[in-house]
Amino acid sequence: MKLMRRRLAALLFALPALPALPAQAQKPTLEFQIVWVNPPAEPVERVTHHTMASASMGHDVGYNVYLPKAYEAEPQRRFPVVYWLHGAGGNESSSLKIAKEYDRAIEQGVLPPVIVVFPNGGRRSDYRDWPAQNVMPETMIIRELIPLIDREYRTIASREGRGAEGMSMGGNGSLKLAFKYPEMFISVVAYAGSYRPLPTHGYLYPTIGAEQKAWIEKIAQWYAPDDDVFRLSAANLERLEGMKIRVVSGSEDVALPDGEELHAYLQRLAIPHEYEMLLGVPHNQNMYYERAGFHGFEHHARAFRGVQP
Repeated sequence: MKLMRRRLAALLFALPALPALPAQAQKPTLEFQIVWVNPPAEPVERVTHHTMASASMGHDVGYNVYLPKAYEAEPQRRFPVVYWLHGAGGNESSSLKIAKEYDRAIEQGVLPPVIVVFPNGGRRSDYRDWPAQNVMPETMIIRELIPLIDREYRTIASREGRGAEGMSMGGNGSLKLAFKYPEMFISVVAYAGSYRPLPTHGYLYPTIGAEQKAWIEKIAQWYAPDDDVFRLSAANLERLEGMKIRVVSGSEDVALPDGEELHAYLQRLAIPHEYEMLLGVPHNQNMYYERAGFHGFEHHARAFRGVQP
């Protein structure tokens, strides 16, 4: 009966309209200007920086790994992994304060010991593949980095032991990867994501600079339906079964309308999820984690509860 209701919901509610793709010759030139290896400026406790030879891009890519204290103390134990995706303008080392938040949550018993991996997704990639520009963060994370982490560390190398989380561009990226590859993730937490390829409400433009506005309009013309969180949630309705989904928005965040729209859309498709709207919170990562980080860690803990270490 539950499955029938979901199928019916998918038929009853039309997918969101997508912007028309211009002809190939009309697409603007994109220059991502990404530095792919960025060691931390200062050491962070329990975090190490590494590089990986990316076959999809033909060069090295940096990433950071946080290991909980239990990783050394219990050499026979295997651990869940959370992939934490940075926001626009960031890299693998730009948000390592999050490792301290995880460490504190583990010490307080809110979250079981987990490994946290910080990939470099490219400063404005939207965690989408751009073959013409040789910018391939989706392929790199899914096909290269995750298998490498499972080989090199004592992970629980299954859907039941893997989560995704991110802020802003990383919030959208974490949901997109989880919805596109639901057999790989059991838990996802998305903070302050802009989930549409181009703002449809006009809400974003008054608060951003001309350069960022021009960039958004450029990449929208390269948009692919496979990168749309709304379409992916409907197309993979049955495959999302069992995934724990959490979406968090701030009432003063420029991305609030996207979060509200996605929440309503998931409700219409009868996809179980958590949605929290934080009063007075703008597009500020520190404020999101101060107000709701604890709830996100509890969310992952519930998802990992049934997995065998």
